[in-house]
Amino acid sequence: MAATIEEKSSAIKATSSTTDSPTSPEKLAERNITISMHQLGVWKLKVAHSKSPFYMNYYRDFSQSYPLFVRLTKDIYNVSPRLFTFYIFSQIWGSIEEALMMHLSGILLRSVENGLKTGSPDVWGIGSAVVARLACSLFAAFMSWQGELALAQLRTRVTTNFNMYLMSARLRVDLPTSKDKSSESEATPDNAWYSLNDIISFFSSILSALSQIALIFHLSRSTGGPLFAILCILRPVVSLLGTRTIWDKAAYGYVDNKDYTRMKSLTEFAGGSYRQDIISGNLGEWIMSEFKKAYDKLTDVTVEHPYSLYDRTETPYRDMMHKAIGDLPMVYCALITIMRPSHFSLTSLAILQQSSTWLGYSLGTVFQSSETFRQAVTNVRKLYEAGNVVNKMSDGAIPYPAPLSLSEKGDAGEMKTEGEKGMGFELKEVTFTYPGSQSTENALSSISLTIKPGQLVVIVGSNGSGKSTLIRILSRLYDPTSGQVLIDNRPSSSYLVGDLHRATAILSQESSIYPLTLAENIGIGYPEKSNDIEMIKKAAEEGGASEFIKKLEAGLETRLDPMQETFSINLYNDKEHPLSKELDKLAKPIDVSGGEKQKVVAARTFMRFYSGKVKFVAVDEPSSALDAEAELHLFQRLIAARQGKTMVFVTHRFGHLTKFADVILCMKGGRLEEMGSHAELMAKQGEYANLYNIQANAFSAGGEAAETPTA
Repeated sequence: MAATIEEKSSAIKATSSTTDSPTSPEKLAERNITISMHQLGVWKLKVAHSKSPFYMNYYRDFSQSYPLFVRLTKDIYNVSPRLFTFYIFSQIWGSIEEALMMHLSGILLRSVENGLKTGSPDVWGIGSAVVARLACSLFAAFMSWQGELALAQLRTRVTTNFNMYLMSARLRVDLPTSKDKSSESEATPDNAWYSLNDIISFFSSILSALSQIALIFHLSRSTGGPLFAILCILRPVVSLLGTRTIWDKAAYGYVDNKDYTRMKSLTEFAGGSYRQDIISGNLGEWIMSEFKKAYDKLTDVTVEHPYSLYDRTETPYRDMMHKAIGDLPMVYCALITIMRPSHFSLTSLAILQQSSTWLGYSLGTVFQSSETFRQAVTNVRKLYEAGNVVNKMSDGAIPYPAPLSLSEKGDAGEMKTEGEKGMGFELKEVTFTYPGSQSTENALSSISLTIKPGQLVVIVGSNGSGKSTLIRILSRLYDPTSGQVLIDNRPSSSYLVGDLHRATAILSQESSIYPLTLAENIGIGYPEKSNDIEMIKKAAEEGGASEFIKKLEAGLETRLDPMQETFSINLYNDKEHPLSKELDKLAKPIDVSGGEKQKVVAARTFMRFYSGKVKFVAVDEPSSALDAEAELHLFQRLIAARQGKTMVFVTHRFGHLTKFADVILCMKGGRLEEMGSHAELMAKQGEYANLYNIQANAFSAGGEAAETPTA
């Protein structure tokens, strides 16, 4: 038996020196709780006890959860009214089924008992009872069968519906908010179904207990009277009220035994991931020796979980008392039999005893499922809170591109819009730090620059200099921590975010292949034309992806990851089994090179160009896995498509782009170190010239021309 050391909250309070402590007297008083500490085997457990009566806690939980429960019920009912109604009916039936079956059994057995006593059985009564009992059994079996079918359908519809709800909520979240840990949601589509099921099961347990109590009082009218009914109910009630349970309390525990922790560490050490070190160091004997030492010290201490240890007692007296109380109905029946034999029914006694046992189980389920009920309510709250996340970036009201004023109409009087030559930018003292960053340095510091519409800008700099961060600010994936970003002479925050993103194409080394067909991976660049195969083929050609796609058996319909779910039973290590061979033929992930993936991403960008809405192109090292020839062809195609677009390239390579650049930005340590043309920056002999010469000298040292050095 595990020793239990219990220190009441007063002991904890005595160690609290400030009101900032979570367990300070002030904090505990605010929540109206006390805290006890227990050593249960290797576990140390801290339990919060509410000072309010337990029934007040249930009332508070119910009143707080009622609006959420109603909302969830309405939402699930709207998914499928027919299936939901059947689900509720099946739950009600399940709650009263046991009591009803006991009642019918009691009628049948009393008819038989009376027949045996009188010697003249009531054939009609017995036959009716048999038919009723059999009909009830058949209906119960039908409900069970039909319920499994209907509930599987309802669960599928509910989880799919809430999957769409959560997916829609996630898709509305902007990038800064998605990086904020406080905005992360633990809600899943299954939460909706399991939460409703747990809540309904909780109330079903209450209904089941009430039906058993009603049956007991009904039967006791003919056997023993109300006192007998009370004695039947007494044991489960006393047992539950007199048993210490953790399920209705807030608690946490942790392992507080160095020998047990030592054994866990050595068990982990002996695992497969350290196998080479163990063999090469000949550590096997040492591990076993140390494990045995820790085990010998732990022998008399239990390692059971606190869930099973918390309700145990130091002495058997409580259990003995509960057993004695459980026998009181039998004692009472014995006394009734002696004093009034004619009032005694053996059948009623048997049914009462069975009903009393079932009542104990039902009441136990009610109390033990209270924690499940609370967790279900918490999950429902998380589910709906996931759809109420407020984005950190404010949305504007002006569409992009915005129409110019009437005074700026064209020669023919037609209305012009901003961005016809491309998107223009002006940054004024822009400083940026990533949310939650632990760095003492800003990602960007005091950046001021102007990019004119239609310009081709190249950003260079060493790793970590802020190049990619500047691209994210220009693309309005993030807003600056301080300073101002103007787009076409208006604050970037004044535009509709969705319009800005539609007018922006980002081609980055971080861009991914989506779990879709290659045709969809490319076509999604222009969602309205995602089914236009000819346009997709043209984009694949522009991005350099068409050649390798043609070599694939399914071509554009290829899924690199088919998302094929499989399972097998009893086929392990039996590769010659016909089913194993069929299993091996199922679609498997296709591995392509990094360069081929980058070509698909580039094709997606060209597809985006076809929409005619792109005014800003951000190209952030998209060719890291491409060979020199493929990279040159990609840049040439991008530059050829620059009409009506502002293009900003981030690169470590100085040859292909800098000679085309209208402006070169040289970043260092999050600051704009230099800005100008290639000739101007080389003349300064500053950071840009230093980076250029490092690459040029590397090639010159190898005997190669340094005209177009690459990193």
